[in-house]
Amino acid sequence: MRRLDILLVSSTTTAFAVILYLVCVAFRLVFPGWAMYELDRWVAIFPGFSWSVLGVTIGLIEIAAAAALGSALYAWLYNALARRLISRGAGAEPPVRAVA
Repeated sequence: MRRLDILLVSSTTTAFAVILYLVCVAFRLVFPGWAMYELDRWVAIFPGFSWSVLGVTIGLIEIAAAAALGSALYAWLYNALARRLISRGAGAEPPVRAVA
């Protein structure tokens, strides 16, 4: 079983989260009447967020940090469990099926 590269998984997830965040912010700025969320929900998700350059930057830093930490933890846990299960022999070889 191949190990997950923690840096690659973390970087990819962080880039995806930042792009998605910026798309949501841009959508809110371009189409204010069609906004998906009100300010209260943005503030609940991103403490310190406001519709200013500083507030959007704070939200960007928070989403990047959360994505990087969460995905690094996921990849580390995956690698640890995979190593432990393989060392015990679980899942090392698929079961052989009898041909009728």
